[in-house]
Amino acid sequence: MNIIERNFFRLLRAGAFATDETIEPLSAWKWNRLFQLSEMHDVSPLVYEGIKRCSNQFFVQVPEPLLQQWSQAKIHSTEDNDLLMSDHLTNPILNHQLQNILDAEDSKTETRTALLHLLGIARFILNAGIPVKRTVEFGIFLRQSGKNIDFAMLNDWITRLKLEQMAQLTAAILIRTLNFTPEELPFMKPLSDELMNQLIRNIFSQRNSHAEEWYFSQGKDIFVHTSNSQAMLWHVRRSAQYLKYYPSEAMTNFFTAFAHSLSHIEE
Repeated sequence: MNIIERNFFRLLRAGAFATDETIEPLSAWKWNRLFQLSEMHDVSPLVYEGIKRCSNQFFVQVPEPLLQQWSQAKIHSTEDNDLLMSDHLTNPILNHQLQNILDAEDSKTETRTALLHLLGIARFILNAGIPVKRTVEFGIFLRQSGKNIDFAMLNDWITRLKLEQMAQLTAAILIRTLNFTPEELPFMKPLSDELMNQLIRNIFSQRNSHAEEWYFSQGKDIFVHTSNSQAMLWHVRRSAQYLKYYPSEAMTNFFTAFAHSLSHIEE
C-alpha cells in the first residue's frame, strides 16, 4: 500500500475500533485524495472519527475546509439492492440450500447474521469492487457479537454453500487491513503470510487505468447506464478473475447481472 492507503486504513481502524494508530505525514493534496477515497467507499464518518481520535498527533494536519466537509459526511446507501442483497444467491441449487439454512429454527441469530455478512461481501466482490464498507461492518459485528456465534455451524454452512474461498479472502482482508487476528476468525483455515498477501494484492489491484480516476470509478455505473461501453467488459473481467473464489455463483451471477443491465437500458 502507498502512504494514502496506509493512512486510510489506520484512520478507519481508529474510527471503527477505537485503536491507537500512528499517522504518517500527508500533503494537502494527499489529504484530499484520502477524503475522496473515504467518500467513494462510503466510510467517511468512520474515518472522521479516526481523525478526531488521532488529532493530537503532529502529522494529523487536515486542511480546515476539508475537515469541515469530513465532519458533515454521512453514510449513504447507494448499493443496488437487487444485485447485492445477501439473503439470496443466483445459483438456484445454492440458493435453495441458503433458504433452508435461513429458515432453520435451531440456529442462533448471530450465526445467521455472520453468514449473511460473508455472503454480502462475496456478492459485493463479484458485482461492485472492493468491499471496504461491508468488511468493516462485518469486523464491527465480529468484535461485538463474535462470542455468540456458533462457528462450528457457520463452518458447516460455508461448506454447504461452497463459500470456502470467499471466506478465506474475507479473512485475509480483515487480517491485513483491519488488523484482526486468526484467533478472531475461526471460519478461516490456516494460510501462510505469503498467500494472504497475494490474496490482498489480487483484490486491491482492481484500479482504473486513468490516474485521475484512481480508485474512484470502478463499477460506479455498471448495470445502470448501459451506454457505458466499458461496463460490460469490466464485469466480464471481474467475473473471470473471481471465478476461482466462488465458481458455483460467479457464472450465474454474471448472467443475472447481464439481464439486470438490460432492464436499465435508456431508450
